[in-house]
Formats: sequence, C-alpha cells, structure tokens
Amino acid sequence: MNRSRFLRLLTASGASAFAFRPFRALGAIDYDFSGTPAGLRPYLHAPRPDSMRVSWWTDADSQTFIDYGTDMAALEHTVSGTRNVLGSNYHYHTVQLTGLQPDTYYHYRVRTENLTSAMFRFRTPKPLGTATGKFRVLVLGDNQIIDPAQRRFERLVERAKKKVEDLYGVPIEESIDFVLMPGDQVDVGTLQHYRHLHFEFNGWISPYLPIMTTIGNHETYSDPGLANYKAVFHYDDLDCLGVSSPDPEVYYAYQLANIAFVHTSSEHTGAAQTGWVQDLVSAAETNPQVEWMISLCHRPYNAEQYIGDISNWMRNTAMPIFARTEKHVLNIGAHHHLYARGQTREWPVYHIISGGSAWDQYWGQSNEADYDDVQKTIANWAWQLIEFDLDARTMDVRCFAEANVRFPEANRWSYHSRLIDHFQRKLDLPAPDAPTLAAPPAEPLELPLTLESSAYVSATGENLNSTWFQIATDTDFKDLKVDRIRDVENIFGDTGAPDFEPVDIHADLDIIQYLLPANALANGSYHARVRHRDTNARWSPWSAAVAFEVTGSSAADDPAITLQKHVYALDERIRIDYDGGPGIATDWIGIYRKGDTPGPVASTLWSYVTGSSGFREFDAKLTEGEWFAAFFTNDGYTEIAPRVPFYVGHPPTLATGKSGYDEGEAVAIDFTGGPAGVTDWIGIYRIGEAAGEANPAQDWDYLNGTRTPPASGVASGSLAFDGLPKGYYYADYFVNDGYFGIAEPIHFSVGTEISVVLIDSPVVNPGDGFTVRFSGGPGTPKDWMGIFRKGDTPGPDPLTAYLYVDGNTTGSVTFQLPDLPPGDYWVALFINDSYTEVSNRFEFSVPGNEELKIEESALDGSSIILAWPSRVGTDYDIEGSDDLETWETVRSVRGTGGRIEETVDAGSTEPRQRFFRIKTR
Repeated sequence: MNRSRFLRLLTASGASAFAFRPFRALGAIDYDFSGTPAGLRPYLHAPRPDSMRVSWWTDADSQTFIDYGTDMAALEHTVSGTRNVLGSNYHYHTVQLTGLQPDTYYHYRVRTENLTSAMFRFRTPKPLGTATGKFRVLVLGDNQIIDPAQRRFERLVERAKKKVEDLYGVPIEESIDFVLMPGDQVDVGTLQHYRHLHFEFNGWISPYLPIMTTIGNHETYSDPGLANYKAVFHYDDLDCLGVSSPDPEVYYAYQLANIAFVHTSSEHTGAAQTGWVQDLVSAAETNPQVEWMISLCHRPYNAEQYIGDISNWMRNTAMPIFARTEKHVLNIGAHHHLYARGQTREWPVYHIISGGSAWDQYWGQSNEADYDDVQKTIANWAWQLIEFDLDARTMDVRCFAEANVRFPEANRWSYHSRLIDHFQRKLDLPAPDAPTLAAPPAEPLELPLTLESSAYVSATGENLNSTWFQIATDTDFKDLKVDRIRDVENIFGDTGAPDFEPVDIHADLDIIQYLLPANALANGSYHARVRHRDTNARWSPWSAAVAFEVTGSSAADDPAITLQKHVYALDERIRIDYDGGPGIATDWIGIYRKGDTPGPVASTLWSYVTGSSGFREFDAKLTEGEWFAAFFTNDGYTEIAPRVPFYVGHPPTLATGKSGYDEGEAVAIDFTGGPAGVTDWIGIYRIGEAAGEANPAQDWDYLNGTRTPPASGVASGSLAFDGLPKGYYYADYFVNDGYFGIAEPIHFSVGTEISVVLIDSPVVNPGDGFTVRFSGGPGTPKDWMGIFRKGDTPGPDPLTAYLYVDGNTTGSVTFQLPDLPPGDYWVALFINDSYTEVSNRFEFSVPGNEELKIEESALDGSSIILAWPSRVGTDYDIEGSDDLETWETVRSVRGTGGRIEETVDAGSTEPRQRFFRIKTR
C-alpha cells in the first residue's frame, strides 16, 4: 500500500490554506535524552596506581587546566596540560595527573579560559600485584554509529551505568575499576566521530571511569595511518611486566592489580606483534604478581554469523601462545554486532563477542554455522560486567541485554538489562574425573550404535558443561572420523517474530550419549573415547579407549586421498589421509614424480594402508619438484582415487607495490626465492577463476618478462603487466609450463567503480521492496550494499540502509523499506565492511506528496492550481476528497511534472475543506 501525504485546501470567500501530514515514524523512543550530559565532559584513560590521563574537547579554547584534590571542598592542586589543535573546532586538551596515591578517590574539574566543567570524581587503581578485594571491569563493544537521532550506543552506555549503580547501590566509580572497549570506537577515523560519537556518547561514564580502547577495522577508515587515533589516545608510556610494545597505541598491554590486559590489533598482525605476545606470556608465566590475563582482539576468535569473518591470527597464532599459561582465561572480541560466548576446544579459555549496538546484525541475514567452540550466540545489543574476587581467585562474567534490533523502534529497548549469560572461571580447581565408555558388542556390529559415557563426576561442585567424543581408526586418535564437542546448552538462532527469543538447540539432547546413525562409518575397525568438561572450562582426562568393528555399512564415500597442504619443505614429513577404500590388506599409497607412469616406473615412496580409511606419513626426503600421490588396490597399479599433486621445495614470494592500480597503469609483480625453472611463469587471473587449460590467464609471462622461455632460470625479478581491464585479480607462480601454483597468491585491483550495481527502475514507489543487482564484486566476506541520500558522503553522513552480499561477486539483494521517506537516493557496493566504494552509484528517487503544492488560488475559492516536479517515467494519480474517506481521481499524469487546475464549488459562500493527494501507480 502506498503511503501518501495530503494537501488540504480550506476554501471560503477570499481565504485559502494548506497543510501536510508529516511522515510518520515507527514510534517514539521510550527514553528522554534531554538529560544527556552537557558542557565539558572529561575523558579518563591510561589509568595507573599513581597517574591518570584526562582529556576533553573544545571548539577554540587554548588554555588547559585541572583543579583536583581528595576533598571536593578544597581542590588543593592545579596543573596545566597541553592543547593540540587537530582541526577547525577540534581543540584537544590533555593533562596527565601524576604523583597520585593508589586506590584513592580524587575530585576534579577541568577548565579553559572560557569554560569550567562540573565537579567529577575518579578512583585510582589498586597497587600493582594486589591480590585481595574485588576488581570489576565494564565491557562495551562497538560504538560505531553516530546516528544523532537514535544515539543507540549512548543508550547502551546510560543503561549500563544505571544497572551497575542499581546492582551495587553506589556511584559507578565506587564499584567499577575501568572500562574495556574491544574496537570500532568510531565508524570512520575522523575527528568528528572521535569527538561527537566516542567521546560524546561515553559522556555518561568517561568523567568517572578510565576507558581503554582497542584498534578495530573502522578506526583505519579515513585514517589508514591512524594519525587521529594516536593523537587522541596515548598509551605509549604503558608496559606490562617490563615488556613494551613495538607499536604502542596500535597494540599494547598493562597490569592493574594482579591482572594483565593485552590489547592486540587484528588489523596489524605480523611477526612483531606475535613476538611481543610471546614475550608477554613468558614474563607473566613466571611472575607471581600476575595471576590473570585477559586478551582483546577486535575481530573475534570465532563467530557463527558471517562465518569466516574472524581473526585467523588470533585463532591460529596468538591463542596457542596465550594458552601456554593458564593465567590467560578470557579473550574479548567484537566486530559482530551481537553477543556470543564459547570455550576454546583444547584450553580452559573463554572467548566472547561484545558487539555493542552498532550496525544491525541478526539471524537470517548472513551465512551461518553452529560451531562446537561457540556455546551461544544471541543477537541482542548487550554489555558485560567482569568481576574478579581476588581473594577467592574467581572471575565472574555476566552479560546484560538492552535491546533487540528486530523489534520496532517503539519497544526496541525493552529488555532493561536482562541477564542473558553468566559464567565463571576459578583458578586452582581440579578437573573432573575421567569417565568410562561402555564397550560395544565384541562381534562386528551394524550401525546405528549409541556410545554411552558414564555419569559426570567431579569433586569441585562444578556442573557438567560439555562432552567430547572421538572415534578413530588408530589407537593414537590421529585419523579421526568423529571429533565432536557438544555443550549442555547450545544457543543458536531465534524463534522469529514477534519475540525473537534465543533457541537452545540442545534442549532435548543428552550429551552423555553419542548416536552413530546407519552408514555413518564405513566397514572396518574403530576406537572410541570420551571426556567431560565442567563449567570451569576444565577438561577431564580421556576415558580408556574401546574398540568395535562395523559391518553391513553402505557408506557412500568414494575412495579419496587428501594432503594437508600442497607445498612442502625439502625435509618436511608428508601426511596422506585416505578414505572410502575397499579395505583390502594389500591396498597401498604411492608417491611419484610428475610425469611418471605407475607400473613401468617404480614409486619413489610407498606404504600399505590399513582398512578402508586412515593415514600414512612419509619421512623420507623428496627432492625439489612436482610430485603426486596415488591410491592403489590389491597390490596392483589400478588407481581407485583421483591423484593429488604437490610440490616439494622453497615456495617463491610474490609482492606488488600496491593493492590498487589505475586503468592503463602497469602492474608490477616482484618475485623471489622460487625454483627458477626455465618454463616457470607468473599468471594473472580474475578473483574466483581457477587456473587451467579451460580457463586461460588474463595475462602471463615467463620469468624473463617474455613469452619465450629464457635460456637459464631467473631466480628473482619483476614483471610488468599492461592493459589489464578493470577488475579484481590475483597473481600466482606456476611451474614447468603447467597450472600448479606454488606461491601465496597476491591480490590487487585495477580501476575504480569496478563493480556494477543496477535497479530496474530509477523510481521506487513508496513502501515497495526493490532489488539491487550487482556484478564484478570483490568477493570479500563483508562486502555490503549501502543506500545514502543524494549528496551525502559515506562515513561522515548517516547511512540510510544496507545489506551484506554474503561474499558473492555477482547476485542481488532486495531491500524492504516501507518507511523510506520520499527523496533522492543513491546505492553502491562497498568492500569488506568499509566505506570504500567499489561500484558505480545508481541514483533513484522515492516520490512523495510533499511535492504537490499550491501554485495559485482563486480569491473566491472557486479553483486552485496544483503543481509538482518532473519525475520521468512515473505514473501519478491526483486524487481529491472532502472527508479523507471517499477519494476521486482528479487527474492522471505520466512522465512529467506540471500544473493542473481544480474547480472547487464556484460561487460557494460557505467555507469547506478539500483534500488532495498524489499517488504513484
């Protein structure tokens, strides 16, 4: 149904008037923000037992003073600081208070030559190494949206403050020690967003509690060198246990009480940061003054929505280093705008996502998967409270939800600090007892089979949280066929409209049992074991293994062999997994050089297999070059699975000077360290296209820069590729005139507005859904389609609507925007959660009745002339009514604006109302 505005004409002798019905929003907000803090709002950060940094903004003031003391009636100290002019109307004032006493309340006010703040109070941290009392941390995720109307992050902060003060019955600075923020404090790294988003929205708490920030991807937008971030936040004087960061502000650590807090950067991973984490863990492990460690990384350890959009550096590199010490108990991420919690598979470490209240994220919006190291994902806007009982050596974490983005705005903020998660980590508690696994029948059995663990037993009082079942073909459990962790509670998805409540998909599951359905395993011999995890995240020892044999199975897997990678070092062990084999005792796996024919040519390495599935490892060193593995049956040379090629040797390194090139600009690909074969070559392919005979390269050259092989190998150099059409590409190093790439491919783009977006019509009827088609996208996980008003600049100006495209390079998204106001808009594709446009801007309009206006009116009220602007290709009906119930068509028009004259009861002496509206057809 089309929404329309009304033009009312009140006619009488010599009188006329008109009025418009305003655009109706979904509903009024349920909280009055007229009480939002005003005036100078100081911002505390970099807390130390003997110092505190205090900052604030003014438009133009030059002086910087703080008056402070332990008695608010007598502020006995006054200190001056620095004023940094970062831009017009962006004067940044900073004072570092030093010589303070630990665990002491200080009253203070900040002032300039023109302004003086209200009186505030903060508490300095406890002495380093303190191991008694309570230590509490407030965690607030992505700030990100500046939205001056909704101010959604400000609501989250205000409600967190209220809940904390209700919980403890004291002002927030008496109960909370400081605030952690895991990244995306802004939407773009501009001064406007730092001042009017991060500082302003945190004004409820920033004068009372120090806030410590983490680099997110949005801090780098519009500020790739982080100049604004480093001008605003000062962490370069912090260290932890004598370990200083090689790149302070970008990643850094500090100690408060007996807890080490480590802020890593998911946007600046590399050897330097990894080495720094190693040094911190080594120092903390041997230092008795640190008993706890918490790490932060903006992109999370894992996520069940927008799967794959995580920090692989944290998951695969940093977390194993952190896990070397059991002092590391919690990793905090963000990036996804919801709450999630899980436990790492192997270690007693919790990980959470604190997604704040940023851009909308909800179930059904993206690619999703249920992971066994994520116990719950709840699409609410929420915040967390961490409480350490330092005497009891206990960490208690609670998560409070405030809002659900799927609710209409009128009741969106209706949760009122609902407790949606609670977990603990306690040091020194023993693990649960090892379970036993009931032995299956001794004779061969047909599936289904239920494996059953003994009951959970623990001396600590902790409850059962998880079970871990493994089934393998070998007694060392290296060739795993089942490797499954299940939690007592597994929150995944929601109930849908109208309540959107979280769903526990394990509500009716007995995790003590594990069902192997029919045909779940191929015929053969297996070993199974189980262990239990308690609510303290501690695993029991494994049970003793039980053996069983499966028969009568018709598992449909074809024989296959797999390798863990495709390039190996000269002295590296090679593991080959096999599956779906016939199970004949003389089945075997062989390794051959490329070009060898099994049979006439003997294998270089070979081994019999055991059963229909398993793995074999080969220790003998292979010479440099291309090889393949093959799966043979019954001591013969009949191959029963596709060959798997691999390369042995030093992989080359490819590099390019930049990630984006202009059309017509030569793309330089540098190479070094490769095998330097005379027919080795470098090829350029479009993203999403695989190299092969059926898919020729966009461009290629041998290593000498020509298409004639060189007389001798070229070990290093640079190739220039001209004339690439605009698009997204990757380059790889291929060996021996073949299509086997052995380098880590490098990615780059050519041109601007590479992608194409299109709507079928440039006019979208009010209330109608519309589809935006796209092609030539970058194919990164969080590419998104955004709608802005005409004339707006992405980032500084508010976003009207958006949808992610799920990493697709070609496809469509459909917007359902029933309340999109009339006006002119444009839509474009943006790359990977950034404000970098990668497509054309497709302009469209939403017509509305506010365009219908009175141009002239007869003095006697007998007629009016209505006018409207031109909108080519749009059909309109001009309708009139005396009572807003019975409408008649006055005029139908198409494709242009214009003027119409409407007669209204000529000669009438009585005033009357006449309503008009314009509707699109």
